[in-house]
Amino acid sequence: MTEISIDHASGRFAPIPRPDVMARDFTYLVLGLPLGIATFTIAVTGLSLSLGLLITLAGIPVLVATLVAMRAVAALERKRAEWLLGTLIPGRERRLSGSLWERTKVIAADPASWRDTLYSLVLLPVGIAGFTFAVTLWGVALGFLTSPAWDWALPSDDSTIPLLDSTSVGYSVLRVLIGLAMLPTTAVACRAVAAGTGNLARVLLR
Repeated sequence: MTEISIDHASGRFAPIPRPDVMARDFTYLVLGLPLGIATFTIAVTGLSLSLGLLITLAGIPVLVATLVAMRAVAALERKRAEWLLGTLIPGRERRLSGSLWERTKVIAADPASWRDTLYSLVLLPVGIAGFTFAVTLWGVALGFLTSPAWDWALPSDDSTIPLLDSTSVGYSVLRVLIGLAMLPTTAVACRAVAAGTGNLARVLLR
């Protein structure tokens, strides 16, 4: 099948994505939700705890540990974006060297540490949007396409919507045709959303 992908240099669309590209886009978008929940939770909990303990010295190690965790999250997200986009995304985090105190100062003063933290907070709404978009579109498209295999289980009372739950041959065929028509559109739309999300990571994390 001819591939429809995004030429990242020109921003133009090529034809319909190959199955492996579709699977990669879907996986990338779906994983954004659990990763977003985890990173948001770690970032908010760590920052809140360190702020609450700021009056004592205990707040410093908590803050540093949170920033270190966010740097690790950023490294993981760069790898995910590289896997999606097929391009290397170098980080700008300063190298850690010297004593523990010197490393602590580098981590806390490094703008990249705070940018990584910001991305960890942004990842949750972005992950929710990407997950919802991918699962909804593919769910509807594949649901219509495979409806003849399970439409016998649909209710048949008069209050239902015929296109969605009629078991007649005509509506069954129509649903299959709609599902077929949605497949390329869904693939291209998910390609665009995944590429946009990956490029957001590339902009914020490099």
